[in-house]
Amino acid sequence: MKLALALLLASYLVSCKKNDIIDGGTHDPHVNMTTYDYLKSNSWQLFDTTIMLIDKAGLKDVINGDVTFFAPTDNCINKYLAKRRDAARKISEKLDYNLDSLLKEFTPQMLHDSMGMYIFKGKITRDQLTSTGKSYESVIPGAPLWLFLIPYQYVNEGLMTTNGYIVSARRVYGEPDIIVNDKYQDPTGKKELLDISGICQTSGVLTTNGVLHVMANSHVWNFLR
Repeated sequence: MKLALALLLASYLVSCKKNDIIDGGTHDPHVNMTTYDYLKSNSWQLFDTTIMLIDKAGLKDVINGDVTFFAPTDNCINKYLAKRRDAARKISEKLDYNLDSLLKEFTPQMLHDSMGMYIFKGKITRDQLTSTGKSYESVIPGAPLWLFLIPYQYVNEGLMTTNGYIVSARRVYGEPDIIVNDKYQDPTGKKELLDISGICQTSGVLTTNGVLHVMANSHVWNFLR
């Protein structure tokens, strides 16, 4: 499990574009904008589709409240669309699934619930999280996430080593997974109940109303299995 985790993080860190922000906290975490406005100011680059879903879900005021938001990027949503499209084309190569398909399928309440699982009441900052993790209830009842820190070491061209912690969010299905023979598995042994984890590409942005963490582009929106 440790080797797999190391390879995962190494792959992610090497594949990051120059304008990606590696999780480790921001140099100056404070921004003089609300969470919604901050996302919108970066919408052309990261959050155009995210903002659209927030608006259609009626969550703007919630995002601008005293909350912590683990924001999925446009790439996270695009990965969801791609997985749904792949599943549809296993039935027929003529089938498709795109953003229009999602907006036709998801009612405002469904969007509210799907985006709401990334939102938590109060301010959850990096210094509150530990490597052992803790379950936090989102604003959607029955949709908690297990939030914790993953230690990592990044070597840049063999010249510089950076030690830090990556914020991770795990969607728990059934009971939290346990480690058996160095691998995670559901206590029942059922593969369909394995938890799904996602890491953050940046964390700890302090807006004028709350805290913002940004999910890595590798994350699949809605924690789709």
